[in-house]
Amino acid sequence: MLYTGTMTEDLFDILHNTATPPVYRYFSGGSWKESASGKTTSVYSPIDNSVVGILQVVTPKEIDDAIETACNAQREWEQTPLNQRVKIMHLVADWIRHNEQYLTDLLVMEIGKTASEAKSEIARTADLTDYFADEVQSIRGETLDSDNFPGYDKGRIAVIEHVAYGVVLSIAPFNYPVNLAASKIVPALLMGNSVVFKPPTQGGISGLHLARIFEKAGVPAGVLTCATGGGSQIGDYLVSHPKIDMIAFTGNSDTGLAIAAKAPMKQLLFECGGNNATIVFPDADMNLTVKEIVKGGFSYAGQRCTAIKYVLSTPGVLETLLPQVLETIKEMVAMGDPRQDSTKLVGPVISLATAKEIEEVILEAVKEGAVVVSGGHRRDAYIEPTILTKVKPSMNIVSKEVFGPVVSFIAVSDMDEAVRIVNSQRFGLQACVFTKDEGAGLKYAPLLNVGTVQINGSPQRGPDHFPFLGVKHSGVGVQGVRYSLEAMSRLKSVVINKPQ
Repeated sequence: MLYTGTMTEDLFDILHNTATPPVYRYFSGGSWKESASGKTTSVYSPIDNSVVGILQVVTPKEIDDAIETACNAQREWEQTPLNQRVKIMHLVADWIRHNEQYLTDLLVMEIGKTASEAKSEIARTADLTDYFADEVQSIRGETLDSDNFPGYDKGRIAVIEHVAYGVVLSIAPFNYPVNLAASKIVPALLMGNSVVFKPPTQGGISGLHLARIFEKAGVPAGVLTCATGGGSQIGDYLVSHPKIDMIAFTGNSDTGLAIAAKAPMKQLLFECGGNNATIVFPDADMNLTVKEIVKGGFSYAGQRCTAIKYVLSTPGVLETLLPQVLETIKEMVAMGDPRQDSTKLVGPVISLATAKEIEEVILEAVKEGAVVVSGGHRRDAYIEPTILTKVKPSMNIVSKEVFGPVVSFIAVSDMDEAVRIVNSQRFGLQACVFTKDEGAGLKYAPLLNVGTVQINGSPQRGPDHFPFLGVKHSGVGVQGVRYSLEAMSRLKSVVINKPQ
């Protein structure tokens, strides 16, 4: 049975015209407009290559106007009592829940997520928004006395508070265009910043709907704007704009490096590439390990920064592990149209061009000696869930982040060699270690140069109040509910000097 649902909602009628496919407007901060550029970009569904909608490509002047509007609105927004900002964010969460089915259907069509994964993203976004709104009320400043430091008497008191940066540029990725937009926008707004939101092109329609929900919930005019257009069209202008005070970005590492180079002296909060390893000890619980590898490698067709990309263990362990993985794929994974109930984990990748790139990397690995033991074929934008063996760490299938349903198995002589392989990669988001001896796992974890080590579980972002960070080319700064709130503010000190 095809998964269907209404794609019309009065709340969102203002976003687009009545054409088929609809032409969407951008949000200037006060109204929904068509760009003076006359340029647009189409959003194609990865399911069947149909046009879901058409986005505006804004002009540099429209960006200037939006940022100026955000600058002017920010000052008053920061002075708005925190309890009122909190109330608005709780309303945002309520509106997201109210439109859960509609937003789920939209995500399925626009980015090709299975219905269950799309619904999970929407529900998680509402919960995250509420959690941010609750947690921000525990963010406090402090006072310090001067005589704590040697050589100083009483007479000075520092009053330290959290203040907003100003205008935050929020850049969201295609794979979680609602959740990873809200995870930036909500803490930025709660801490008193205004936000210029740049949604991805693929996922941009969902992003516009989220912006509309913030507007409907009562975010004042100018505090949130939404500029649409491809990264190559408007990205450089946005990130280098002198009135942008901070950039929060999720995307691939190469783009992150390019943004950082164009945004000197701006505050950065980046979540970039993952390419995460799984290390299997000889004593691991094989049933658990196998299920976590399949789930971690193939959820949302492997298009997650926290996806498992390669498995490291000794030849004897791999010989036991691999047949079980292949059998479990048959049980847990069913590639197909994400609108169908029968599809499990693997729908299409985000575009036909991406699918072709993944196919080329697989074929390249085979030419270099890797062996495809499952999958490996492409049909339009669909890549079969693929397992490769006899893979070397130097191959592009390992050294580059392949954003698709591909997991490579690499034999190592011992667990020390596994550490050297992980630490030699440019990425350092997460790694997972499977062993029945948690003490051994705890001793092993510090050897891995990554942001997070998961013991007996696949890499993941949540729970959302845990710290989430990457090292090397996998990110800058720390996210997670309290950590994101703190990252979206700076400390300001006012020192009171008592008269002598």
